[in-house]
Amino acid sequence: MAKRSLNTLADLIENRCDKDQADVSFDAFVKECLNLTVQEIASHAPWHQWLMDEASLTVTVAGTQYIVMPADMDIHSLISITDRTNNRKVRRITPEEADLIDPGRDLSGDEILWWYQRVETTSPTFEDRIYFIGTPDSVDTLSAIFGTFPPQVTTGTSSFILPEKYEWILIEGALEKVWDRLDPDNVSRSDRHRQRFQEGLKIIVRDANSPREESGLHGNRPLRNTSGVHGPSFPANFDIS
Repeated sequence: MAKRSLNTLADLIENRCDKDQADVSFDAFVKECLNLTVQEIASHAPWHQWLMDEASLTVTVAGTQYIVMPADMDIHSLISITDRTNNRKVRRITPEEADLIDPGRDLSGDEILWWYQRVETTSPTFEDRIYFIGTPDSVDTLSAIFGTFPPQVTTGTSSFILPEKYEWILIEGALEKVWDRLDPDNVSRSDRHRQRFQEGLKIIVRDANSPREESGLHGNRPLRNTSGVHGPSFPANFDIS
C-alpha cells in the first residue's frame, strides 16, 4: 500500500467522526492535528533512520570559535559531526571539558572537538551555538548528521515523511486530539485513542533502538545478538587484506 496523502488521512478521520468532509474549518483543524501528531512522534525518537539528514556546517570566518546551529537542527537529534576533508570525526565534549582542555581558548587549527552552548545575544534573544577546539584558522566545511524536523505538510495531495506502516499510529494520535475538541466531556473516548497511540509510540521507539547486523563492523569479535545467531562475524583465518 502506498502512503496516504494528507487529504486521504483527513477524510478517514472525518469519516470516523461522522463529520462532513465539506466542512472546511473542521478539515483544516484535522490536518493541523495530523501535523502536530507527526511532530509528537518524531520527538520520541529523533534519531530514527527515516528522519536522518545531512547538512553542511560552514565556518565562514577564520578565528571565530563557533557557528550558529542551523534552524532545522535540534541539539538532541544531532548525531555526529565529521571533517570529511581530513577524514576525521569531530568528537563531542562538554563545556566543562572544554574549560579543562583549553581554558584560555587559544588553541587554533583544525576542528577536532565540539560542544554545544545556548548563548544570550541581545536580551531576550538566544543563539544555539556549536563551539570548536581548536578555533578554526581557516574557512572550513564540516558535515553533520542529524534527525531533521518533520516538515509541515500543507498540500493536500502530499504525504508525510512518516513511513506508511506507522500511519495507523498517526491516525490514533490525531483522533485523540479531534475527539478532545468534539466531545470534551467524554474523556474515555479520547483516552482510548491516546492509549492506542501510546502503544504505537512504543513500536516506533523499539524500531529506532533495534540494532542491525549490517552495521556491526566487529572484525572477529562476536556480533550483538540481533538474530539469535551467535559466533564470530568472520572465520578466525579470514584474510581481509
